[in-house]
Amino acid sequence: MPVTAFLFAAVDCPPVLVGTIYGDSTGRFREGASMRTSRITNVLFVDGYSLFLTLAGSRYVVVSWAPGGHNIYMNRIYH
Repeated sequence: MPVTAFLFAAVDCPPVLVGTIYGDSTGRFREGASMRTSRITNVLFVDGYSLFLTLAGSRYVVVSWAPGGHNIYMNRIYH
């Protein structure tokens, strides 16, 4: 499954993620830019990483979560 980009210091802010982006295959974001995803529609857990799928069809791998407790993926409901 192709990955759109990798997020570092990600924060789960339902219904989106925010973080620092690297390896953006679309070329929309420069390396190390802060960004916000479109609405998260699903999450998969692959080899210890969280892969978030968005309404826009992007796929983001969370490499690291931001410190401070705002990084816990819990109780999301997907429709």
